[in-house]
Amino acid sequence: MAAVQIINPGDKLQIPFQKCFSGHETFAFRYSWLKKGLDGVRKNPEVFQNDDAIVTLGVGKNMVRSIRYWCLATEIAEEESGSRGRRLLPSDIGNKLLADGGWDPYLEDDATLWLLHWKLACTNTRTATWYWAFNRFFEYTFTRAAMVESLTRHLQTLGWMDISDSTIKRDIDCFIHTYVERGSNPAFGDDPIECPLTSLGLLLQEPDGERIRFRVGPKNSLPAAIFTYSLIEFWKTKAGDRDTLEVHDIISSEGSPSLVFKLDEDSVLSYLDQLESLSGGAYRFSDTPLTRSVIKEHAAPLNSMCFLEAYYGSK
Repeated sequence: MAAVQIINPGDKLQIPFQKCFSGHETFAFRYSWLKKGLDGVRKNPEVFQNDDAIVTLGVGKNMVRSIRYWCLATEIAEEESGSRGRRLLPSDIGNKLLADGGWDPYLEDDATLWLLHWKLACTNTRTATWYWAFNRFFEYTFTRAAMVESLTRHLQTLGWMDISDSTIKRDIDCFIHTYVERGSNPAFGDDPIECPLTSLGLLLQEPDGERIRFRVGPKNSLPAAIFTYSLIEFWKTKAGDRDTLEVHDIISSEGSPSLVFKLDEDSVLSYLDQLESLSGGAYRFSDTPLTRSVIKEHAAPLNSMCFLEAYYGSK
């Protein structure tokens, strides 16, 4: 699906995510999976189609399909044009992050985990439930059943009546497993291998064992460079080539860093205060009695990758 503009209040509801609620085989991705997938497609673009993929990747058949899904969902790999999905190629960011000698091939830096989370929950994602949960689901404390019911109603408003209840429930389960440690909820099973995104603390299990809540507020492990990368990516979708982006949109619009990272207003403003220094003057935060906005200097391109290159290059 092509990218579409994020909705504004009063606009007709639009769909900035793909109609995709399966493919992960109910497995949240594990630490080694993305690199396994990237290394596999670097050697053989049809690795996931081969009968010996379970040997090549060292996992079961269902996990082979899951690794393929997560490589695409996190944009570590992409489908080769015209191959009908049979051939995958490493993406630019996939190579830079996870190739041998790359920025963070073993996901040791929290910055990489925040970046992967951004890929799952931002515009044009194939992880529809992830986008919906962080951008359109406004219950900060909820049960699994309540989340299933709310997503079902939302899909009905989109006219997506062909998605079964069981598919929605499995997708919600996988979403929760991505962020909540399984050990904190016996209902999640006995598998001790966690998704690396559980360490971000975005979702927390309440003591009653039933309710889950989003943790809204400062994220001490989220580097300014990753916030800024995400801000520029959001800018491209929200404001296009305009030279200003309103702080209100950064805080409250769908697909914004504030919603995707579950930041409060003070945390967002703290990141914006660092923007001019971090960007070498290409962007600056203007906070006046009349307006609060981020201003892009006319000569500055909307280049988000440079912030990742600067961050990882300094490590």
